[in-house]
Amino acid sequence: MSSPADITSTQADLTAVPTAPFSRRVLALLADLLILVLVGIISVWQLGLRLLDNYSDIPELALAWVFAAAVPAAIVAILVIDAVRIGQTPGMAAVGIRSIFDGTTKRVLPTSDPRVPEPGIPALWRDVRILRLAAQLLAVIVVVALIRWMFHNLIVSMDEIGLPKGFDFLDSPYGVALRDAHGFDVRDPVWRGLLIGLQNTLVASVVGIFIATVVGLFVGIARLSSNWLVAKGASLYVESLRNIPPLVVIVFFGFALFTFGPFPRFNPTSPPWQGTFFGSDSNWIIVSRDRWAIPSLASESNVGIFWLFVLAAAVVAVAVWQWRTRRNNATGEPHHRVLWSLGVFTVIVVVCFAALGGPYSWSWPAVSENGRRVVGGFSTNSGYMALTLGLGLYTASFVAEIIRGSILAVPKGQTEAATSVALKSGQRYRHVVLPQAQRIAIPPYISECANLIKNTSLGLAVAYPDLFLVAVTAWGINFPAPQLILIIMIVYLTINLIVSALLNVYNRSIQLKER
Repeated sequence: MSSPADITSTQADLTAVPTAPFSRRVLALLADLLILVLVGIISVWQLGLRLLDNYSDIPELALAWVFAAAVPAAIVAILVIDAVRIGQTPGMAAVGIRSIFDGTTKRVLPTSDPRVPEPGIPALWRDVRILRLAAQLLAVIVVVALIRWMFHNLIVSMDEIGLPKGFDFLDSPYGVALRDAHGFDVRDPVWRGLLIGLQNTLVASVVGIFIATVVGLFVGIARLSSNWLVAKGASLYVESLRNIPPLVVIVFFGFALFTFGPFPRFNPTSPPWQGTFFGSDSNWIIVSRDRWAIPSLASESNVGIFWLFVLAAAVVAVAVWQWRTRRNNATGEPHHRVLWSLGVFTVIVVVCFAALGGPYSWSWPAVSENGRRVVGGFSTNSGYMALTLGLGLYTASFVAEIIRGSILAVPKGQTEAATSVALKSGQRYRHVVLPQAQRIAIPPYISECANLIKNTSLGLAVAYPDLFLVAVTAWGINFPAPQLILIIMIVYLTINLIVSALLNVYNRSIQLKER
């Protein structure tokens, strides 16, 4: 804080400073007026464009009045506040003058004189905090204006073409049959076809992520193997697949393995290969170029009650897991949490299954009498197989590199410590290396899962009726494409956000907690 002597000295110095020339003050005033005139021209131009075009749209008029009223008011407020706070407007700063109290009166002095002090606080138009806030507001306004402009162009174009702007078309008949969509009729509404496409997308995503995770884990570990052949084979796998476009991989599996593959055709003259159990007529697998089938579970009675017991068994298994953990911490004896929890869960589920008289029964796949379709079991088509295998193995090449990099990121001393206590190679990975590596691997792994989910839209190339193919078929029938594209974007965004949220929750749960 300045002393009274300093203040007196400063004021005495200022009284000796000559007043700034009148011409400078006029230039400063003209500069400030020029700023206001430019802002006014832009504001009137923005408002005039909309009024002359007879805009009746509320967001457009609101945006125009932001330029016409809010922006000029903010500029005037800055000029007035700076003039009161520090005695200097942007125009005065440009010509090098400042209005300051010299101890007797308020005068306009040249800032070039070293006796004229600098303002103790920055001008609003040069304050970093104000500039950041203004830049953020400007960015929001620009983005909103850009989105609004694109939306307006879309609406105008749809009106010119005659496309409907609502979503009433979702209740219209789809008009086309969907591959392997049993129970779906061409007279069913569009929304039901999109729902079937969503189910197919989810199934392909889940199976593809499972394949990518398992294969990627083993290949990533194999790349670090001391066995030359295993390490080079894993490297060849990674470098080959990750440098090929996923669409090419999917089409390759579709044609090489199925369309022109070694499997028999599925027709009366060329029946599929059927694998049967010894001493039984039931098939455990049916394989052909067009479809594969395996046994499945068919629901009977008391299914709802059975799943309530399964949920209760899961709760008991979690309690057993925690009990074994506490026991291990208290006594040091091996916890065997997995064996105890799975054992208790299995016993409860089996007992409940038997007590309810079998809520599920096996459904075995069989070839129909006409020899053209599969009856019973779970069957899928070649498009699904090509998509899941292609995407799963393709993404596994990236997951393998994530695993390899995460393992190498674990400090070498951890492996040496595990070796010093006589842990075998498998035990070192299971108990020491992989638990630490997964903390590093989860964030990039989330991105690979998101990529795989989005890449399921490539099932279009192998005629797999996922959400994207169903939507493309719909707008090919002359249903409005903008609304269908919007639905696709929202669905994929929602799926990826949910998967990312779940994996992030898991990632936070395995991070080290500082005490």
